[in-house]
Amino acid sequence: MLLPSSLRGISFRGWGGQMKAFLGKAVQIIGGVVLVGALVYEIWQPVVPSKWIVKRMAQAVNREHLPTNRPLVVRFELAGKGGGTYSIVADKGAVTMVEGTTDNVDLVMYMEAADFNNLLLSLASGKADEYTFKSLIISKVITFAGDMGVFSTLFGKGGGNT
Repeated sequence: MLLPSSLRGISFRGWGGQMKAFLGKAVQIIGGVVLVGALVYEIWQPVVPSKWIVKRMAQAVNREHLPTNRPLVVRFELAGKGGGTYSIVADKGAVTMVEGTTDNVDLVMYMEAADFNNLLLSLASGKADEYTFKSLIISKVITFAGDMGVFSTLFGKGGGNT
């Protein structure tokens, strides 16, 4: 075996046990760091607040077909991390997003905040379509109470039957 001159004369016998102990300890430390990192990520998982998405939805309302006699109100009840209760109040004069509940609600949508965020971001990026939306309704990931025509009035091209 060829060794550099600085290592000649040093015996490497007996180091096997020390190396095994060192590597075993290193594996334990690395495993612990990975485990702690995974737990921190799971507990403090970065979530887009649903409030931002609902606020952007309010800005995207099609005002052309809004009724003149009363505002349309859609309430989003989004459970879980990043969720909350938000309402879009739309009339010819203005469309606003209100945090919390409001009176005279036309449609209420119940959903987990993470599912809501994923759905809307997927719809915006073209990764989801109307079929995806319908399948979430059928599987009861999304539930509604009220007049579903309000959605097409607010966000459709030709207005709804409200």
